[in-house]
Amino acid sequence: MSGNWNSPASWQTYNGTSWVAATDYPGQNSNVNRVTIMGGNTVTLNIDVNAFTISELFIGDRAGADDILLIPDNGDFTLNVADLIVEVDGILEWVKNANIYLPAGARVINQGGTISTNKSCNASQVIFIGTEKFSTCNGKGGSDYSFGDLETALPPPTSDGDQVECAQPSIQTLTASATPPQNAYVVWYAGESGGSPVSPTWNTIGTTTYYAESVDDVDSDRRSIFRTPVSLTLKSSPDISVTRSPSCNLLTNTYSLEVSVSSGTVSSTAGIVSDLGGNRWNISEVPDGTDITVTVTAPNSCTDQTFINSPSCTCPVVDAPVSGGNQRYCSGDPVPPLTAGVNAGETVDWYTASTGGTLLLAGSESYTPSAPGTYYAEARHTVTSCTSDSRTAISLTEDARPTAVIGPDQQVLVGQSPVFTATATSADTYQWQFSADGGVSFSNLSDGLGYMGTNTLSLTITTAELTNNNYLYRVLASKSGSSCSPTPSATARLTVRIGSIIINRFTTPRVVPR
Repeated sequence: MSGNWNSPASWQTYNGTSWVAATDYPGQNSNVNRVTIMGGNTVTLNIDVNAFTISELFIGDRAGADDILLIPDNGDFTLNVADLIVEVDGILEWVKNANIYLPAGARVINQGGTISTNKSCNASQVIFIGTEKFSTCNGKGGSDYSFGDLETALPPPTSDGDQVECAQPSIQTLTASATPPQNAYVVWYAGESGGSPVSPTWNTIGTTTYYAESVDDVDSDRRSIFRTPVSLTLKSSPDISVTRSPSCNLLTNTYSLEVSVSSGTVSSTAGIVSDLGGNRWNISEVPDGTDITVTVTAPNSCTDQTFINSPSCTCPVVDAPVSGGNQRYCSGDPVPPLTAGVNAGETVDWYTASTGGTLLLAGSESYTPSAPGTYYAEARHTVTSCTSDSRTAISLTEDARPTAVIGPDQQVLVGQSPVFTATATSADTYQWQFSADGGVSFSNLSDGLGYMGTNTLSLTITTAELTNNNYLYRVLASKSGSSCSPTPSATARLTVRIGSIIINRFTTPRVVPR
């Protein structure tokens, strides 16, 4: 659309899908990346555009119709643009006498277009770039260049981009790069103007800028008026070093280490990172078996890394406990403790099963169960909590207490052979005893000397004598291998009587009990 620069109606904006009417003019309320006069339109620069920056102003769109930026009669006009590009179908035209001011460092790049005036050689129609002066002809009014110079000059090279890198341990070399227009090559300089050609390389911490100038392949006198700046920056990289080697925490199956850095903030792919101050950092609680990468990031965003291999944090060998022996106890007696021995610095945990199971008691070399059964002792290191690979089985057996029941008292005559009998449970061994003092003390009997079956459930007194009268007899019942003491039966009494003698001369005498 044709019209004055400060008329929004002269402009359209692209909303991402289509061109729509503008609500303000370029440079009125914000910086602008690109402005294009196109479609055969003419825009008159009738105001100063200096509140905001326009990065690129294209006059022309290479579509064929003339696209014009018109500088009106009389006055000074400021245009805050970095690059003013006159395309092949573009015209930068003066109505009469006027000056246009561009900021220092701006470039007027002629891509085959026209810079048109109605004046012969004079200084009444001027382009100022900073302090540099361009007019209809060189030398008039102190001009540095003529408009003809602008029209015939080569476009400056196109920068391949500023380079910013973090310095490597062996500092790398950066080389500036730019692309010249067709049929031209690039010559590099250390400044925006003048000077001698240089090699555009940089291998020092810091920033430098080189300037690229286009030179015609055939005519080396035909060059670009403007040079393209390309900056090269090498940023210092931080250093990181391990100042405490990885060490294991066998209690938590983790490891930790410490690093020192020249500057910056430390991060790790695993574990907890803590700032110890003085550029020292601790990385802790890294899971055993996990390799990590520790990174330091400097304030300039440069980084350095170190790779950490996980140490071997496996537990040392812990021997299984040595059993203090299986235990037995007689029913009704106190339950004896189970014991197990371990090495120095170790203790015992007691479980219900050889693996897994329920923890019954922790941290004791003895355990008193509440019931008979098999229990399992596991050794544990008191500092590392490492445990033995196996558990030691220790059993507790409850023995049934033997019982014995003896038959009734016996009353016999001298010379008879009474028999005492008994019944028993939970027993397989028997010992008969007698007491001649009414049960105050008992003595063991043995076969012979008037007794038979002294180690059975049936005791026979082979010949009763008056000396046996009022003896008390009992049997001790016991079980082989049992923890129970022999159990005595109740006592049975032996009464021995002398029989009566009746004399009859005509009969055979006999003895009768009294």
